[in-house]
Amino acid sequence: MSIIDSIRGTMINFLFPETMSTERRAMLDRYGKLRDYLEGRHTRQIKVKPLQADDNIALNFCGLVIERSVSLLFGKPVKFDLPGEDDAPESEYISTIWAANKQGILLHKLGIIGSTYGTPYVKIVPDGMMHMGKPYPRLVALHPYCVSIETDDEDMEKVERYVLLYVIGEGKEQRARKEVIERIYASELKETGEIYQTNETSYWTVSNYIADKSTSGQWVLTSVVDWPYTFPPIVHWQNLPNAEGCYGKSDLEDVLAIQDRFNFIASNISKIIRYHAHPKTWARGLGVTQNASWGADEMIVAQTDSAMVENLEMQSDLESSRAFALDLRQALFDISHTVDMTSMADKLGALTNFGLRVLFMDALNKNDTKRQLYGDALTELNRRLLVLSGMDETVADAGKVVWQDALPVNEIEQTQALGADLQNGLVSKQTAAGARGYDWTQEEERMGSEQQAGDNVGAAILRAFGQGGGQNNPQGQ
Repeated sequence: MSIIDSIRGTMINFLFPETMSTERRAMLDRYGKLRDYLEGRHTRQIKVKPLQADDNIALNFCGLVIERSVSLLFGKPVKFDLPGEDDAPESEYISTIWAANKQGILLHKLGIIGSTYGTPYVKIVPDGMMHMGKPYPRLVALHPYCVSIETDDEDMEKVERYVLLYVIGEGKEQRARKEVIERIYASELKETGEIYQTNETSYWTVSNYIADKSTSGQWVLTSVVDWPYTFPPIVHWQNLPNAEGCYGKSDLEDVLAIQDRFNFIASNISKIIRYHAHPKTWARGLGVTQNASWGADEMIVAQTDSAMVENLEMQSDLESSRAFALDLRQALFDISHTVDMTSMADKLGALTNFGLRVLFMDALNKNDTKRQLYGDALTELNRRLLVLSGMDETVADAGKVVWQDALPVNEIEQTQALGADLQNGLVSKQTAAGARGYDWTQEEERMGSEQQAGDNVGAAILRAFGQGGGQNNPQGQ
């Protein structure tokens, strides 16, 4: 049993039947459905009678939408541009942390979680892992099943506390854990001697609880730890903007019903083909025999002149049904802002860079929106990591996230365009080298070394020529 199944089963039905709000329960049910559709466990569209063949088909376009969205966002490595030189201590520290936490894998996990459920979470565990003999923060991608956010009643973007719930163990030995990360406001003393709470955050607290058989299912506080920063150890953000809440939107927000309808059409087509794809042979007037069977090497013998043998075949190739299924497929990809490659298969060979971007415009626009949301969160995450390393929180600058071009580029077109820009003085060689993916500093050193080597070879040839001339012409003639 996985931790997610444990949460959906034991935690919801046994441990928290009264304390869980209706909204939270509905959200967990929604998360469960989104997870099922991501993994291809779709609602069965055709009822199957006992001893009847199952013609249900589930073509998992929802999973394909998520995979293509994540590949467009994190398919190429993400780089962080911090202030100062690349070899500055801050840059090396951030690069080391991401390398220790396997940056590419972690970002893809966050992309899948965010694209599926709408809200990714990263928890910072100080000194949570060893890398090359030194302790570094561990970055943990939390599953939305485990996390709920409580915000200020008057400001939905101001988090008051995070609540983490999860279950460990198996069978009767299960134990529920709860972690409450809560904002603590600073207090000031009035002239009258009265203490009042300000709107400034002083620090956060992390309270840990357990509930199991020994506690009769009641929460028992086990520890309280202060988090001495104005920010919490969790960073969350929206996958796609949601103007009416703190939770983001999933990439599958509006396509589940279309996925079900497509599966219904595909399943019905499959059932029709199974029953009617093979021709049914019928005969009349053969004589006294009512039932007959024959093979390919056998002969039919009729006893009357009016005997007839024919085949019953389908009068249609289900063109209208297949066209409707194709329309549903295209609608699903259109609504999810995803490119359906089958619709452009005959155009790929003739596409230019401009034409490719026109076809991908909708997907690129959604990807740009995601880059703003994910980029802001990753920058904030890096800032918090710098503060944990000892940098002053008021001056810590995490720079920016550098994204690469999400689409493949026609290199001939790019080279020609850069060549024209260089010739017209519109761009520097360094900028052109960066656009082509070269490291200008490294290439400049190499070109200098090659030029110096060429000069040395030329001087050696001249010296050899002079020495040879003197030996072959001792009289100087």
